[in-house]
Amino acid sequence: MSPGTETQGPSRRHESDAEIRVGWKMSGLGMEVAAQVAAGAMLGWLYDRWRGTGSTGLLVGAVAGIAVGLWSLVRGALKLNRELERHSPTAGRAVALPPDEEDPDDWERDE
Repeated sequence: MSPGTETQGPSRRHESDAEIRVGWKMSGLGMEVAAQVAAGAMLGWLYDRWRGTGSTGLLVGAVAGIAVGLWSLVRGALKLNRELERHSPTAGRAVALPPDEEDPDDWERDE
């Protein structure tokens, strides 16, 4: 074994462990969304039982739970994606692009 391959092994293992941890956290986000939808629906159902309003509260609670769940899912997924990129920027999927010297979308550039 050459000296370069010895240091590569633990580094790749660390990247793999980080990816696995982030993957489990992402799967936890799905359970969190399901719990938020269920909580909204249950609160709506309880409101219907308390006020006797048919199923209006259930519908409003379920829609509110879906909205909160999706907001939470997007926020959490973006956070976990940043964490994954911090641990392994490309993780062998592609070669990182060099930073652009000139940004074509820069509106404040003097021409």
